[in-house]
Amino acid sequence: MTLSVLVLAAAAIAAQPAPVPAQAPKMNDIQAVGTHNSYKQAMSDAVRARIAAQSEKLEMALDYSHRPLSEQLDHGARQLEIDVNYDPAGGYYAKGAADAELLKPGFKVLHMAFSDAASSCERLVTCLAEIRDWSDAHPDHAPIMLMFNAKEDADPEHGKAALRFDEKAFDALDREILSVIPRGKLILPDDVQGRYPTLREGVLAGNWPSLAAARGKIFFALDEHEAKVAIYRGKRKSLEGRVFFVNTDENSPAAAYLTLNDPIAEADRIARDVKAGFMVRTRADADTWEARAGTLARLRAALASGAQYVSTDYLWEDPRLPGYRVSLPGGAPVRCNAVRLAGQDLADCTADLASVR
Repeated sequence: MTLSVLVLAAAAIAAQPAPVPAQAPKMNDIQAVGTHNSYKQAMSDAVRARIAAQSEKLEMALDYSHRPLSEQLDHGARQLEIDVNYDPAGGYYAKGAADAELLKPGFKVLHMAFSDAASSCERLVTCLAEIRDWSDAHPDHAPIMLMFNAKEDADPEHGKAALRFDEKAFDALDREILSVIPRGKLILPDDVQGRYPTLREGVLAGNWPSLAAARGKIFFALDEHEAKVAIYRGKRKSLEGRVFFVNTDENSPAAAYLTLNDPIAEADRIARDVKAGFMVRTRADADTWEARAGTLARLRAALASGAQYVSTDYLWEDPRLPGYRVSLPGGAPVRCNAVRLAGQDLADCTADLASVR
């Protein structure tokens, strides 16, 4: 290399802006991996055959399962997804007297009621208690996001429609969560809104709790369409008094969280939202396609997107589909979010995460 080239290279390095001094990381300054339909168990042969008779494509899309929630948390999952079915009296989704758990009152955790319904914890309170107990045993864990779908569909062959979610049902859902997980373990929309006029303004002002304050805590996100989110919000300006953050557009007064599932097509939007301060969940794979094809393009895009939570059906490799599993580089439960902290020195953030599970 000539002296002139060395001089030019040195000048170019000197011209680069110095990294901005790092601040203590907030809970939205990290990235973690989670799971999709985290409670889901494998279909029985009878259910598989019936679904395949309707649609082989659907049967393939549903051909995944997960280990118990606590094992997923042990393995580094920091986002879990739970589908809840409204059942205030109990027994609505029971197939017979033998389904003792389904006969009890309260929300049920089922993917497709009366069909693809095998669950590692059929009652919401059971799922929540398992997560709470794991959290209590690991008080330094990174904040866990529990993403919910409020299910209103059921296998039509059963001849029985699912119960609908109205404001009364959502009020009951908030109460049931608070009956299991104490307020002190929760990060609520009110905590982020603080004294700001709206939740969105709190988010854009950087009012998420610090990572240190969020250790050992849990927060909830409702992943639903606009009409159902409107029912949950009611007449509130943002989400005052509610348990869940909600999936909504960036301009809503309630904006704090977004589900943006395609990290390739929505890469620019994810990066923009993450930089602005919003919390985002995306997916590394869907419908078993990436694992079957052995392609890593979507996984790589998800990890590079800056989405704080990257969801997968393959926290472990499926032995039938070798070569595909999802984890952060190095296998740690969390890492500093390079998109959120672009231009900052990540050394202090990395040091802060050294003891975070």
